[in-house]
Amino acid sequence: MREYKKILFVSETDTAKGPMAAAAFEQCRLERPVEVFSRGLVALFPEPINEKAEAVMISNGVRVEEHASAQLEQEELTEETMVVALERPQFQTLLEKFDDSENIYLLEELIGDSVDYGDLHGKTLAEYGYCYEKIQKDMEKLAVYLNHQ
Repeated sequence: MREYKKILFVSETDTAKGPMAAAAFEQCRLERPVEVFSRGLVALFPEPINEKAEAVMISNGVRVEEHASAQLEQEELTEETMVVALERPQFQTLLEKFDDSENIYLLEELIGDSVDYGDLHGKTLAEYGYCYEKIQKDMEKLAVYLNHQ
């Protein structure tokens, strides 16, 4: 696998799981620096991070910067950018939507473990917390994987 300078975590709307993954990944120890961002597949206009996702991240000591959801654009698919779909439906959409799939990966294939964060819409703060814990563990596995490439 090539050395990437940027990693984009892709979720559906870029308001909860994507930003949580990016924030959790930034807390991981990497042997080489990378820029980390999140993008959505359906982010038609900028929205702030979901309040429950933000609360969970803050309670876990993650500094939450100003976040506005952003849609993944073709121009962002460069040779220096690794695009990581958090779940299989987003991965399938990415493969269908973008011609150049060389740098598009499914998180569970990289970490060698099943990933299903479920739909967070309408869920409790505790369920967001549980999702963040799973994402955090998966980001640690991803960091280990990338450090050994």
